[in-house]
Amino acid sequence: MRQSEVFIGDMTALGDLVRASRLAQGLTRDDLAIAAGLSPKFITHIEAGKPTAQIGKVLHLLAELGITLRAQVSVDIPPASATKALQRRRTTHGR
Repeated sequence: MRQSEVFIGDMTALGDLVRASRLAQGLTRDDLAIAAGLSPKFITHIEAGKPTAQIGKVLHLLAELGITLRAQVSVDIPPASATKALQRRRTTHGR
C-alpha cells in the first residue's frame, strides 16, 4: 500500500480526504458507518466539511480508514514533556 502525506488545513480538506479514502476502498457511507460504529449522517457531515464534528469520533473514523495523523508543531516541546504526556495517557487509558 502506497503512503502519502496530505495537508489538512480545515474541515473541508479533512472531509475530502475521508471521502477519497472511502471511495478508494470501495466503501459506501453506510459500510463505513457500520465498520466505524458511527451513524451514516456523521460520515456525511464529515465529508461535507461540517466544523462541529467531535474530534474523538473523527479520530476513530480516520483509524477505521487506516489514516494516521502526525502533528507539525511550530514551537519547541522539550522531549521530557512529550514523554510525560505519553506516560500519563498510558496510565490513564490503561495502555
